[in-house]
Parts: sequence; structure tokens; C-alpha cells
Amino acid sequence: MTMQQDLLNANIIELLGLGALPEAEKKAMLDKMSELLMGRVMLRVMENLSDEQLAQMPKESNNPESLLTFVANNVPNFQSLLAEEAVKLKEQVLKATEQV
Repeated sequence: MTMQQDLLNANIIELLGLGALPEAEKKAMLDKMSELLMGRVMLRVMENLSDEQLAQMPKESNNPESLLTFVANNVPNFQSLLAEEAVKLKEQVLKATEQV
């Protein structure tokens, strides 16, 4: 396995050495990181769509399934894009914690 694959598969809480945190704090941290990751992924997705596709993209935020289906159908490299952004985020978080 490559280093990036290892990082992709790693649990960020364990990587940061935060396993002893209370569950509520771990969940809050994971929620924030998931939100950040999805924002990054959506920016990349939007860069890969044509103006016509962007106009067709579902806008309702209360139905993430329709957005996910749309993205899966219109961004052929979505899984690799998602993996790339997850690895980048983990690398940046790890680097930031090493500098503290």
C-alpha cells in the first residue's frame, strides 16, 4: 500500500492521538472535518462541471441523495477526487498539529 492509501484508510482521531477524548468531542471534531471535506469536494466538483451541468445540479440542501446521484452521474472521477481531498485534508491537519 502507498503512503497516501495508508493515510486515506487511517482514522484521523487515531492519527492525531486523540483517542482518549470523550465521544462527544470526537464526534464534534469529525463533524467539523466532514463539513470541511465536503466543502472542498464540492468546490472541486463544481470546477469539473460545465455551465449547463451546474445549472442542472440539484439546489435543495435537504436532499443530499439527489445531489450525490447527480455528482456520481456527472463527475466520472468523483471517487478519486473525494479520496484526493480526504488525503490532502489529513495531511494538512497532521502538519498543523506538528507545528503546534
